[in-house]
Amino acid sequence: MPISAWGQLELFVRSETGARKVLTRQLTLEKDLDLTGDDADDFMGKFFEKFEVKHGDFDLNRYFSGEGFNPFVIIGFLFSRKLRQQYEKVPLTLSMLEKAIEAGIWKSGSLEKFGDCDRYSHQEPE
Repeated sequence: MPISAWGQLELFVRSETGARKVLTRQLTLEKDLDLTGDDADDFMGKFFEKFEVKHGDFDLNRYFSGEGFNPFVIIGFLFSRKLRQQYEKVPLTLSMLEKAIEAGIWKSGSLEKFGDCDRYSHQEPE
C-alpha cells in the first residue's frame, strides 16, 4: 500500500529536521521547526527535488527570515511600520507542503489559503 503524501512528508520532515514532536498540518517551518536562512533554503531545495514539485512562484524571502541578529532592526521596528511589514513573513505550514506535493507545483496564492488550517480539514483514509 503506497504511503500518502502526508506520510511521505512527515518522514521527510523528521529526517531533515530531527523533529521529535508530533507533526501536524498547522506547524510552521520557521516558528515551530526553527528553520531560517540557509537551513530553510537547503530544506526547501531538498523538498522540491524529493517530491518533484516545480518551483512555480516560490520565493524563499516570502516565508523565511535570514539568519543572524541585527539590533538596529529591532530599534527600527519601534518607529517604522514599513520596516515591520518588510520583515513579516507568511507562515509556511506543513499543510502547504502537502498540498504542493499533491499539485506538483508551488502556487503561492492557492497554497497560502491552506496555511489557515481552521479552513482546511483533511481526513486520512481508513
